[in-house]
Amino acid sequence: MTAALEPLGVAGLGEMGLPIAARLLRAGHTVHGHDVSHLARNRADSMGVHVIDDLSRAASCASTWLVIVPGGAVVDVVSQLAGSLPAGSLVVVCSSVDARVMADVDAELRPAGVSVCDAALARGVPAAREGSLLLYCGGDAATIERATPVLSAFARDVVHVGPLGSGQVAKLLNNLLLWSSVAAVTETLRLATRMGLDPDVVTSALSVGSGRGWVLETWSRPRPMPDLESDLKRGLEVASQLELDLPLVRVVQQTMTEVKRRKAASFGGTGAARSMAEFVRATFPSAEPTESM
Repeated sequence: MTAALEPLGVAGLGEMGLPIAARLLRAGHTVHGHDVSHLARNRADSMGVHVIDDLSRAASCASTWLVIVPGGAVVDVVSQLAGSLPAGSLVVVCSSVDARVMADVDAELRPAGVSVCDAALARGVPAAREGSLLLYCGGDAATIERATPVLSAFARDVVHVGPLGSGQVAKLLNNLLLWSSVAAVTETLRLATRMGLDPDVVTSALSVGSGRGWVLETWSRPRPMPDLESDLKRGLEVASQLELDLPLVRVVQQTMTEVKRRKAASFGGTGAARSMAEFVRATFPSAEPTESM
């Protein structure tokens, strides 16, 4: 007889937390979940999650909890868990927070004998639904090893970057490259359409060239870009604290802020959720090839 998998807790059943809970259920875990939203709790309940009203009951539900709430709520959620979980429990922070917040979380949980690591989520909502997320993890090796079987239920790649907080740093660096790539591909396809080429054909062609990458491969996915401003702002703030100038990131910040504004305003005001492929096709219509070609 196959041993039953450990029950798990998920704090935060929103856009990322709910599909992650679904993947954990599919893997065979019993999942207990909490969310401040009544709608989110109802959705989770209908999916098979055992919804709890408050985190003071966490200890009786599960000894391993994933925290997937907005960054500003992490400290409060962790404080509630700290008063509930017994020694030997594990808390995995999947929310996007400053690395210094992870130090505060550790200071809250360590006296209670609760282990903590960060597992910052990358690749977005579609990957959460597919179970193909990339997780950048920070913490000691033993804690990451303990967490990995759970994390592998909803992630394709689990990467241990370094000590606690390193996962958050790696995600920030990853996102600086992401938005730089989105800006570069957008401008490249604008040029292609003005030169009379089909942007879909060009996207396919570039995807097998030297500029290939995840952004081109997922160009037709919905890309609402909710974290764009905060990612770029935080990257520049960290660089400033370290007395490091990042001129390219400053240009990307200006470029992508305008791109996001125009995209959100397009399609009758419904452009935020559209793909970048749709945005480029609609906003930069192709012209006849010029004689210079």
